[in-house]
Amino acid sequence: MALGRCKVYFLGSPVVDSRSTRPRARDRSQTGVRARNRILFRADEVDGDEARVAGLDARARHAREVLGASVGSTIRAGVIDEGRCSGTIIADDGDDGEFIVALSAREGSTRAPRVDLLLATPRPKVLRRMWAPLAAMGVGRVFLANASKVERYYFDSKALERETIREEILRGLEQAGDYIVPQIGVAKRLPPIIDRLAGKLEGNDMTNGFEWLLGGDRAWTLDVDVLLLAHPGESRTSVADALAGVDENSRVLIAIGPEGGWTEYELDMLEHAGFRKIALGTRTLTTDVACISLISAVRERLQAWE
Repeated sequence: MALGRCKVYFLGSPVVDSRSTRPRARDRSQTGVRARNRILFRADEVDGDEARVAGLDARARHAREVLGASVGSTIRAGVIDEGRCSGTIIADDGDDGEFIVALSAREGSTRAPRVDLLLATPRPKVLRRMWAPLAAMGVGRVFLANASKVERYYFDSKALERETIREEILRGLEQAGDYIVPQIGVAKRLPPIIDRLAGKLEGNDMTNGFEWLLGGDRAWTLDVDVLLLAHPGESRTSVADALAGVDENSRVLIAIGPEGGWTEYELDMLEHAGFRKIALGTRTLTTDVACISLISAVRERLQAWE
């Protein structure tokens, strides 16, 4: 007879299932441990060529406890939105002191990555888990939009809070070893944002009902060269065919609808604005799978893996 999680008495001595005394694994979310292939610092944490954070900071603990780094060790580092670099630890006073890293000259482009998303706002739980992968894939801009099949309460969720977005975005950047934070905005009206992104409105200002959540102070142009419309089963045009002959330096915007799909009215509006239908076959994919698959296909075609 198998023993459960209970005490079994045999000849007066208790026999305890060893599983009941096995120590539980620590919750990684409470330890500050996460995959960091590059330790990123904010510009306000850098003074000259030195980055300073508290010894209790999760990045300092990662260098100390995960990388096994100490004073004199070289680590992969970067300054958010400025560039990649290497860093040499010049001081580490433990949890009660400061963690100081001497940074080398920053390298890398500060231009926006060349793939953008116009995304019908997904369910909050889905959206929150998408931020890190989107950053890791190197998306330049994400425009969250309203649509007929988007519930209104989605726009009031914690997944759209700036601190939540920024934390998840930085997690994705550190995982990928990147440093450019994508621009993220939300449009509660679909027609104006379509017209703006399709070049029907002049200037670089956004439309009424639009709000930048991250990176809105950047001087990146909103011009887009190629407009793609993802819709399952409606088109046999592949990403490669849609981008045939397109210059490798082009900016591509992919419109991805809600999991229930765009309505016929929305499809007509997008096509009239110049979006070209594409598909990944006849399978209906979840929003997160569709986003990663399409971004990968576009970047592979453009050879845009910088």
